[in-house]
Amino acid sequence: MNVIIETDRLLLRTFTENDASLLYELNSDPEVTRYTCDPMFDLTQAKKVLDEVILPQYALYNHGRWATHLKANLEFIGWCGLKCRPDRKEIDLGYRFMKKFWGKG
Repeated sequence: MNVIIETDRLLLRTFTENDASLLYELNSDPEVTRYTCDPMFDLTQAKKVLDEVILPQYALYNHGRWATHLKANLEFIGWCGLKCRPDRKEIDLGYRFMKKFWGKG
């Protein structure tokens, strides 16, 4: 696990190519993607997003979206971090968490 940031409650790490099922589980909840309008329909799509969007950001820009886990039990709760948007000449700060972890501060 390549931990980038550690807090009292959380571990933030780089995604790996083995994380497609985590990404799929998160993005298959319609309430999680309600405002982003980018649901995932299968593991193939999740793998493609990892390979073509998330993982290249680390090498290209030395930052990206980070998988977020509860420190106590390593449960995946979602992601947060940065995404370079060259088409807009900006860096997006974003997050997305599993619904059961909403409202926890």
